[in-house]
Amino acid sequence: MADTQLDDALIRQLHVTVRAFTKGVNEVMKPLGLYSSEWTVLNFVAKHDSFPQSDIAAALEIEGAAISKTLSKMEQKGLIVRTSSQDKREKRISLTEKGRELYPLAAQAAGNHRSAVLAGLSRDDRQQMLSFIQSMLDHIHSD
Repeated sequence: MADTQLDDALIRQLHVTVRAFTKGVNEVMKPLGLYSSEWTVLNFVAKHDSFPQSDIAAALEIEGAAISKTLSKMEQKGLIVRTSSQDKREKRISLTEKGRELYPLAAQAAGNHRSAVLAGLSRDDRQQMLSFIQSMLDHIHSD
C-alpha cells in the first residue's frame, strides 16, 4: 500500500473509530438522559468544580459556540449552574445537586463502555496507542 493510501486509511479508521465510540457512549448515556457531549462536560466539571466556561472549552478543545450550546442544554436539565465570577464577562460552571447525583451513574456507564471497547487490547497495546495518538496530536498543535 502506498504511503498516501496508508495515511488515508489510517485517518479514515481514526475517524470511524471515534464516531463508533461516540455512538456507543450515546447509547449507554441515553437511559440517563445524556448525550456524549454532555457526558464529556459533566465528567470534566465533576473533576474541576467552578471552572470558567472558556477554560472548559479550551481544555476539552471544543469551540465556544459548541460548549455554550451543550452547557445551555445541561442547564435546562438542571445539571449545571453558571455563576458570574469577579469578571462579570466570565461564567463559572458548577454541578447542581442533580448533576452530582447523576455523575456516578454516568461514570459507571461510561466506564463499562470503555472497558468493553478496550477489552481486546493489552495494557501495552493501549499505552503504545496512546503514545501514537499523542504524537499525532502534538504535530497537529504545532502547526
